[in-house]
Parts: sequence; C-alpha cells; structure tokens
Amino acid sequence: MCILLVEDEAMIREIMAESLQDAGFEVMQAEDGERAADLIRHPPLVFSALVTDFHMPGTIDGAGVAECMRRCWPTAPVVIASGRPEVFRPHWQSQHGYGLLRKPYLPHQLVEMMRRLLPLPPRATP
Repeated sequence: MCILLVEDEAMIREIMAESLQDAGFEVMQAEDGERAADLIRHPPLVFSALVTDFHMPGTIDGAGVAECMRRCWPTAPVVIASGRPEVFRPHWQSQHGYGLLRKPYLPHQLVEMMRRLLPLPPRATP
C-alpha cells in the first residue's frame, strides 16, 4: 500500500512523508506535477492513494496530477491539499474518493485522513 505524496515544498513533503511512514504507510514522493505524472504513468509500485498540493510550479498543477491519477488508478482516493478551498472543483465533490485537506494542516490530520480512506496498514513488530 503506497501513497504518492506530491508537494513542491521539500520540508513539508519530508515531514508529511515521515508522518505517514511512522503510521505504517509506504510513501513515494514527487516534488512537482511533472514528476508525479511520470510516476503515475510508469509506476515502480502500486499506488493506493494520492495526496497532492494544488498550486505547484511547472506545467502540471494538482488538478492535472489528480486527473492523471484517476485515469491510471481509478479506484485510488485522491486528496487535494490547498490553502484556498475554492480550488476544490464542484465535480470532485460529487465523485467518490476525492477529498480536500486545507492548508495549513498538521501531520496527524493527514495520517487521520489516510486511515479513513485506506485500510489500516499492518504495524511492523520490533
């Protein structure tokens, strides 16, 4: 079970990835929409969910990443992270498997959302 985490701010991406990993999720990271789209189209792993920032530099924003994910992985939940909730498109609200994570958010809020959207991953025993 691997979550694709797309965030152009390196520190935020690292903190969120670490929090998800500590909760038992596998995480693959992308720093922009172009890299995310490439990973989605040519996945090294099966993606169970996408968490993507909406506003990113480059030619592919969070909406483009979300659309790419839905084409390639139609059943995977898609979470859009943005400080501007108006970017959450009305057609996303009517479709199953889309969610909005309002920035700024705390790591535990992301983990809680992923636990609601995905089956709880098994915890490793020390």
